[in-house]
Amino acid sequence: MIKVSINSDERQELEQFRRLSSSKDSEKALMILLCSEGHNVNHIAGTLKRNPHTIRDWIKRYKNSGIKGLSRNYSPGRPDEKRSKIKAHIAEIINRSPVDCGYNDQVWSVPLLAHDSTSKLNISVSNVTVNRALNAMGYSYKRPSKTVPARAPSKEEKKLKIDAMAAEIKSLLSDSDTEIYALDESHFSTEPYLVRGWFKKRWPPQDRNEQQTRKSHILWMLESHDKKILLEEIKAI
Repeated sequence: MIKVSINSDERQELEQFRRLSSSKDSEKALMILLCSEGHNVNHIAGTLKRNPHTIRDWIKRYKNSGIKGLSRNYSPGRPDEKRSKIKAHIAEIINRSPVDCGYNDQVWSVPLLAHDSTSKLNISVSNVTVNRALNAMGYSYKRPSKTVPARAPSKEEKKLKIDAMAAEIKSLLSDSDTEIYALDESHFSTEPYLVRGWFKKRWPPQDRNEQQTRKSHILWMLESHDKKILLEEIKAI
């Protein structure tokens, strides 16, 4: 029985090899992982639908040459120079903000990387090509976390801005004809709340073709002593 013992670093290396390699090479790494977990060759062959001789061959190659023994010894065709250029370009800009590159977006997306690569390298770059390049470079798509923007104002800058606003408000108070109202923004909306309840049906039913007088309904109004300030109203039947 062939046995393989691997440490945590080698296991992590095999797991990464599985994610970044083709399906055939990924299967080879799975053979080694299953063998390291104590499964015999026949069990692995039955699970992967492979010949036991094939399983033994790749396990021996891994024991003799390590992770390199699972890779192909040759690459058919000429080297993929296009993908190499794309990888180099992505590696150059991926850790920078798209804003620094002239875009309004805050996070790099595959279409945005494809567009930037096409315009900067003067070659046609598809989303699929960028996606493969990112996977080969060890990147995975994750939702961006909510953090304070890098260009957010500091505590001191915020204080200066608030002090300036307060000074402007105080200057308005010097005018006797000026009144200042404060609204709680947590309950203020340009779209009023729809209140629902139970009401009796109108009888006889209203004739929809009959012209009706439209009434004015106040939606938002501020009141202070004897003054009223109308913010919004609506005409309804």
